[in-house]
Amino acid sequence: MKEWRDKIDRIDAEIVRLIGQRAEAAREIAAAKAKDNLPLYQPDREQEVYRKVARLNPGIIDDESLCHVYREIMSATLKLEGSLHLGYFGAEGSHTHQAALKKFGRSLRLTSYRTIDDVFEAVQKKEIKYGIVPIENTTEGMVKATLDAMVKFDLHIYSDIVLQIKQSLLTTATDLARIEKIYTHPQAYAQVRTYLANKLPHAEWVETASTSEAVRLVAAAGNEHFAAVASQVAGELYGLPPLVADITDYERNYTRFIVIGHDIARRATHNRTMISFNLPDSTGSLYRALAPFYEEKINMRGIESRPDRNQVWNYIFFIDLDGHAEDTNVKAAFDKLKNVSSGFRLLGSYPVDGTPDTKT
Repeated sequence: MKEWRDKIDRIDAEIVRLIGQRAEAAREIAAAKAKDNLPLYQPDREQEVYRKVARLNPGIIDDESLCHVYREIMSATLKLEGSLHLGYFGAEGSHTHQAALKKFGRSLRLTSYRTIDDVFEAVQKKEIKYGIVPIENTTEGMVKATLDAMVKFDLHIYSDIVLQIKQSLLTTATDLARIEKIYTHPQAYAQVRTYLANKLPHAEWVETASTSEAVRLVAAAGNEHFAAVASQVAGELYGLPPLVADITDYERNYTRFIVIGHDIARRATHNRTMISFNLPDSTGSLYRALAPFYEEKINMRGIESRPDRNQVWNYIFFIDLDGHAEDTNVKAAFDKLKNVSSGFRLLGSYPVDGTPDTKT
């Protein structure tokens, strides 16, 4: 046993020395970035590092675990390189907070914001460098508040994060029959609607600004007739235990979060792009708008519409697609689209989440 522990101690000493060397190299890179006015955090490089780590992994530790280690190494390096203040929607322990930690690690400064608009506004005013908000759920589709904010604010999607979502029923009650009120955010409620209808048809739903806010309110009330639907992590932070650990209606329940900022992301190996535009109120206008994507062989991930609040009975269309705005075929499709639409905006063109546990 002593022989093996001595060997581990020698390896640990070498690992620490090499991490220090890596940090010194990163500090030199940070100086070069500052000279060229480049952002400290570059998601294309992050994607490249994760791919390299997975490729070099001999397989004793799985890729996901190894990349978690590298996430924290890169987080500490970013902190060393300079100030990087981030913000996220919801309180500590929310799923958006967990997404922020997955993307940026635990070494950087994180600030919570009550609403999605608050996050966008803080980035717009440069109170924070980047904001993290949810944009899409595999069960409930696009997050409308985020789409509306994308139109309202002049910002770009810089990166994304995919996280599996498991909603828990958190309460001090020991029996479902005792629960009279359920606090949660509408998006979370939609993900557990069937469970609640079957198991708690008598309970009243109370809407909250976020799932973490629901946990805070129920924990503060100290009433065993109240329950919150949120993550177990939020429950642990506020001392609210799970009565049922997972009440999500669908097993494959994932949420995609986006990192928003002023920066334009550089092209990487795997990219995603989101645009918005208006169409004339005429027969075939949507058909003509979508045709260029078929002609240029571009995979559309989704299409959504939201009311244009500047014009009555007019709509803004959002398209999510594979590829980068600098790709030749994407450029060609956009040129064609601009000829048949108005108000075209590139909302973001960015590397997709490169961690091995990503599922889309």
